[in-house]
Amino acid sequence: MNDTVAVALITALSTLSAGAVTGGFAFWGTRRQAKEQAQQAREDRSEQRAAWHRDVRRDAYVRFLDLAVQVDQHMSFIWMEPGPSITAEKIEHMIELTSQLWKALPAVLLEGPPAVAEAARAFAGAVAEECDTLEEIAGSSGEHPLYVTVDGFTTFHDQRVIAQRRFIEAARETLGGHLPPLDPQG
Repeated sequence: MNDTVAVALITALSTLSAGAVTGGFAFWGTRRQAKEQAQQAREDRSEQRAAWHRDVRRDAYVRFLDLAVQVDQHMSFIWMEPGPSITAEKIEHMIELTSQLWKALPAVLLEGPPAVAEAARAFAGAVAEECDTLEEIAGSSGEHPLYVTVDGFTTFHDQRVIAQRRFIEAARETLGGHLPPLDPQG
């Protein structure tokens, strides 16, 4: 009987030991799996935040760029339109577009990064300077600005184009960098 009890005890201890070892492996495996899942969840949330931030930036940049293009077209039209004078409606529209551009600027400044913010600020500043000059020319001489100063148009136009191009390049780099650079000839 002692042999039977001894065999039963050995079998019970073996079963308990095997259960403990199996339980330990299961515990460590589950713990490792839980850590991996937590890490994956953190990475997923980080990617989602990055994608959301990229979308917010893109929206701010697109709104600013849309207004920049409108301002650029309107100012070029004022400079080049044939006729003896600038109408008050055109000046008011130019001032309104410039104002909208300045209202869109804080979103770009907030979303950054600094290179994009500085490029946007430079463009808005160039537009404001040109707007003030056009308003002054229209109010003082009554002549079409192209007849007043061709060099002024060239200078302002070049400043606008360069500032707008810098903004676009900085925004492209920020949003993905994978976008091809703008054609320097276009």
